[in-house]
Amino acid sequence: MRFTIGLPITKTKYLQEALDGIKNQTFTEFELIIKNNANTPEKIAEIRNICSSWIGQENVQYYESKEQLGMTANFNSIVEKAKGEYFTIMSDDDIMEPDYLMEFSQLVSKHPEVKVFHCRVQRIDGNGSLLDFSENCPEVESQIDFIYQRMRSKRTLYLSDFIVNTQALKEIGGFPRDSSGWGCDEITWTKLAYNGIGFTQKVLLKYRRFLGNFSMSKENLQKRFKDVDLMDRTISDIIKATTAKVGCIYPESYLLELNKNKIKKQKDFILEHYAKSNNILEIFVFFSKNQKELSFKGLFRVLLLKTIYRNKLYNSI
Repeated sequence: MRFTIGLPITKTKYLQEALDGIKNQTFTEFELIIKNNANTPEKIAEIRNICSSWIGQENVQYYESKEQLGMTANFNSIVEKAKGEYFTIMSDDDIMEPDYLMEFSQLVSKHPEVKVFHCRVQRIDGNGSLLDFSENCPEVESQIDFIYQRMRSKRTLYLSDFIVNTQALKEIGGFPRDSSGWGCDEITWTKLAYNGIGFTQKVLLKYRRFLGNFSMSKENLQKRFKDVDLMDRTISDIIKATTAKVGCIYPESYLLELNKNKIKKQKDFILEHYAKSNNILEIFVFFSKNQKELSFKGLFRVLLLKTIYRNKLYNSI
């Protein structure tokens, strides 16, 4: 079996479009693992109904969670069942282009030593209208170059624009089990790039950008900060190991400083979204307890969006 497509489902608004994208693949040597991970009996039944024409097909495995799993636990429950040589995990609101698997099959045959590959992405809004495109990349890029370009904001990274070698993914334990989900894809794909990272310039995925249903409670805010800290440790460890090798052009201290700045920006970004549903006093209290991790520039932007623009700008994020 060439590919395993994992499809973890919690939402139904765009699910039929995601399933149609899989159905329309020109390369058919794949298995589909559908994981119904909804949190209510009603939503589970709704998802089951939408997937009903797939259930029972020879190349399809369908499972329902007994209780809703966290993101990485749910992803790993799919990875454990994967039998394909290569693995991709699709969001329930993104769309594969018809030649997604065909193009990746050709690319992995060309670079069998590489364990992780990605493609160019078309970003769309909640109505399916075009927003923009992700950047071009080299056909093969070293792990440290990818990290550098990522920290310079020249590499976008999503979940479903990547395919990886299944055995290599299982050997690193799948997605990080101590992550609640934020950045778990970046950690996983970057760790697997030890033999480089492959890329096709073909636009093979439509990534939908819209306001999701992630709760901005204090508990989830803290979880997301911990996830970013895990990403910081992981990327820092890779930087230290890689820059110690002969021939690396990047000074370790330079990359670590770039990473530190990137992590701070990510925490500022999370705080901005937290401000959308919480009052200014709570924001100040949280900021005062986490000053070392946040920038005053980020706090100023949060307060600007919250007070002067009265939250209107968040409607377009």
